[in-house]
Amino acid sequence: MLLSASVARIGVICDREFLEPFDPRVWKEAKTLVEAGYEVEVITPHHETTIEELDGIRVICCRVNRFPFTTALRLFRAALRGGYDLLHCHEIDPLVYSLLLRPLTGRPVVWDCHEYYVPMKRELQGPLAGALVQLLLSIAVPRTDGVVTVDHKLVQLLGRWKTAIALPNYPRTADFMAGPSAPSDRIPRIIYAGSLTASRGIRKTLRAFRRLGERIEAELLIAGGFHDDRDFEAWCHDYCNRHGLRVKWLGWVDHRELAEVLQRCQVGLSLLQPVPRYECAMPTKIFEYMLCGLPVLATQSPVLRNFIDRTGCGATVDSTDPDAIAAAMEALLMSPDRQAMARRGQRIAKRCLTWEVRQGKLLALYARLLA
Repeated sequence: MLLSASVARIGVICDREFLEPFDPRVWKEAKTLVEAGYEVEVITPHHETTIEELDGIRVICCRVNRFPFTTALRLFRAALRGGYDLLHCHEIDPLVYSLLLRPLTGRPVVWDCHEYYVPMKRELQGPLAGALVQLLLSIAVPRTDGVVTVDHKLVQLLGRWKTAIALPNYPRTADFMAGPSAPSDRIPRIIYAGSLTASRGIRKTLRAFRRLGERIEAELLIAGGFHDDRDFEAWCHDYCNRHGLRVKWLGWVDHRELAEVLQRCQVGLSLLQPVPRYECAMPTKIFEYMLCGLPVLATQSPVLRNFIDRTGCGATVDSTDPDAIAAAMEALLMSPDRQAMARRGQRIAKRCLTWEVRQGKLLALYARLLA
């Protein structure tokens, strides 16, 4: 029997906080499903137990507990009690839950893979953690009913266990419609938006911006959070204070309000460091910069260098070298071709790098699994 989308109930289980900070990928998928007529509930860790409503999505918040496994148990129980027709699990922990949820509920389970988990765990926690995650994937992924991931490389890696679809984390057009940055007599602004970690290039960015400030006047905007890395956060603020850097720390900016911030800037940064999990990475922020009409300064990985060269939307640089980064920042800010880069990038992004272009893949997967 074919299940009508108007009555199908979808339970979305999050590994991380959905509301604070806001998770744009989970939200974009949920919005797509709601607009297609599904009833969607997101189950998320939160600082308190409550139920909220967000853009037609019911959000079931389970209080985070400091005792091991208690938060996971609350998420699992909420998913089990929800009476859902399909469960959509985001990231690693919910993949583990799915091993029990699928047989206990008799409902299909979709797993959403956001990261290159094996190299990430190997880098952050050592080779044993990487090997354990590899084992988990080999056991759990074949027992799902479908896999959604962020790029074609992950589709190939996970395809040995289960057929996967690529749903890149492109921005929604409605959230990032902005004109190219207008020429301004004010001090030029450079922006970085995203998580604030050393591996994402924040330390190198600050050192490069110090060198840039010795040559020209500019302002650096940083939108994002430190993920409880207090030592790194203290180093960043201390470095800026000691050297009198013109840096504005904006904190986490709601995904739906980011376009307004980007419009005030002239260049967008994405300076990932050369670690294994970023070798094939295509950061979402690049597409958001492009859609808002900002030229991009990105790391010189093969994937990003090829993309920037083909689209002509900016420049790449050795992200480990603060002197090279500073020179590239200055060249891009002073370039007479900067506005042309911005227009090219925006034109390409509007045509083929938006969420609306790809969301049909998710709806086709759901239609098949709910049949």
